[in-house]
Amino acid sequence: MIRFFCLAVAVFFSGSVVAQQVKVPSRMEFAGIKLRIMDDAREEIQKDVDALTASPKYFEIKAERARTYFPIIERIFKEEKLPDDFKYLCLQESALIADAVSTSNAVGFWQFKDFSAVEVGMRVDKVVDERMNIVSASRGAARYLHNNNQHFDNWLHALQAYQMGAGGAMKALPPGQEGAKSMTVSKKTYWYVKKYLAHKIAFENSVSQPGQIQVSEYYNVGGKSLKEVANETGVTEEELADYNKWLKKGKIPTDKKYAVIIPKGNLNLDIVASSETPKEEVKEKKQIEYTFDEPGVFPKIDDEVEARAGKIVDINGLPGIIAGRSDRIPALAQKADIPLRKFLKYNDLGIDGILIPGQVYYMKSKRGKAKAYYHVAQPGETLWSISQKFGIKLKKLKTKNRIREDINIKAGRVLWLRYIRPASVAIEYKESEIIQPIVEKKEPEVIEQPVDKKAEIDEVPIETEAESDSSAAEVIEELPAKEEEEEVQQDDSTVNIAGEVIEEIDEEMEDVAVDANLIKKMHEVKLGETYYAISKIHDVAVLDLLDWNDLKISDKLSIGQKLVVYTTEEAQGPIVKTVEKQSENSYHTVKPGETLYQIARLYNVSVQEIMKWNEKEDFNIKEGERLKIEE
Repeated sequence: MIRFFCLAVAVFFSGSVVAQQVKVPSRMEFAGIKLRIMDDAREEIQKDVDALTASPKYFEIKAERARTYFPIIERIFKEEKLPDDFKYLCLQESALIADAVSTSNAVGFWQFKDFSAVEVGMRVDKVVDERMNIVSASRGAARYLHNNNQHFDNWLHALQAYQMGAGGAMKALPPGQEGAKSMTVSKKTYWYVKKYLAHKIAFENSVSQPGQIQVSEYYNVGGKSLKEVANETGVTEEELADYNKWLKKGKIPTDKKYAVIIPKGNLNLDIVASSETPKEEVKEKKQIEYTFDEPGVFPKIDDEVEARAGKIVDINGLPGIIAGRSDRIPALAQKADIPLRKFLKYNDLGIDGILIPGQVYYMKSKRGKAKAYYHVAQPGETLWSISQKFGIKLKKLKTKNRIREDINIKAGRVLWLRYIRPASVAIEYKESEIIQPIVEKKEPEVIEQPVDKKAEIDEVPIETEAESDSSAAEVIEELPAKEEEEEVQQDDSTVNIAGEVIEEIDEEMEDVAVDANLIKKMHEVKLGETYYAISKIHDVAVLDLLDWNDLKISDKLSIGQKLVVYTTEEAQGPIVKTVEKQSENSYHTVKPGETLYQIARLYNVSVQEIMKWNEKEDFNIKEGERLKIEE
């Protein structure tokens, strides 16, 4: 009751301050640049300031959110050497709502699209969306703004480029203002810049004091659930989930350092402080580089690595540990510091398996496809040894080659590593690519994994949707495996020998982007085209475009480069989805996962207006709720 009273008093007094109209000055400073604001621009900015401060109640809600999150943003911007003034941009972009989503599918505090977020180092997938993590997203925003400023050496222009992209800003902005220390803001100044100045003017005198709710970062979280973190820190799981919407499901991954946001209160601050700089054991690593420049290139582990038993290495982009002559599976799993069950699963082993000296064993799940497209089997190789060397799951390797059981692979056989071999393509052998081993001295005995000695007639046809349609593409490319999901969910691929209905090949296929209804096309890159521009031309996702072509967002495009694109029909250009505002006093039914911010963007109204029309006291909405939308 006391806390509620204090908050009410704060709202009252803040409101009385805001009620005295905030005036737009004729001169102000932004990021070290002195700005002269012309009368025509002042009039426009004043209208925005008046709109932002019109409701003391809603103004205070935003200001309170800024008081909560600004300390974190300020610290990160200081570390990234970004001007502190940019913190007000977050109010403009999302009103500091973690799960805000725009009509163009920009998400989170700083309104990043998925490919832009990936480009500045954020993780965006089914498990984690760092766009909704104030720490990760703010650091990403700082890097994005720095990247823009490399083109302009002018923070005001970098601000404009945040909304329209560096390429668009370079076309729109006049040259000769690099490094400017004073500038003029007029009616011709880009609207986004003036909107930002309105937010800075409206809020800068109301967010300096500490917030009613303060938050801290907690880093000792890898491999833990929010429930476990809640128990450690003394807050409720529900409260923790509300501040950490970036974790979509499961436990917090261990692939990088994540910050869980903890609201202070009954929190043991000693626990939080101790997690700021976790002391992690540094394990010796040696990078093993495999080359995949041509189909059939066989990766080799050199003698130096084979001699380093028990050492941790990177192989195929995954961590692994090298087995020694005296190692046994339980002991090696313990050395790798992972549970025995996971060690066996990651390496397709049974508990009674025998380790091969010098062989690398994975400490994380292998992938559903390899980086190479094909491999020619060499003398003495088994399906298991090939799956280990290329970092592909044994079951996936067999599926791609239509093999039902472990069989003795004949030297020279071409194995498919990235796609499923079509039923119409016969098994191929390349005797000319067999490399006979050179024996210079007696080699240590190599113990192969036990196999069922079946003839090659054990191969069976595997139907896919693409192959049942004669007009479909020849092959189906799988999406990359999600390692965290695979740790929990077993691979349940099944094959029906009698030709009955086949279940899904694996859990990743539920998200497969290439199916029988899609048409494979080639796109030739033209001057000035970007991944984003190409995705809009064909109405596909940027991340799908990258996956189909085995590219990273950082890879540069070249004129004339051919890209594979799968579409439902010939796209004529960007497809823009629009929502017309409905008639007076229409209603919107809340769909699963929708937020007030999304709905406001949908109808081109403000969150405050929706709250006013529906007499709402907070931002909470429920699935199926009917919201009034006035004309």
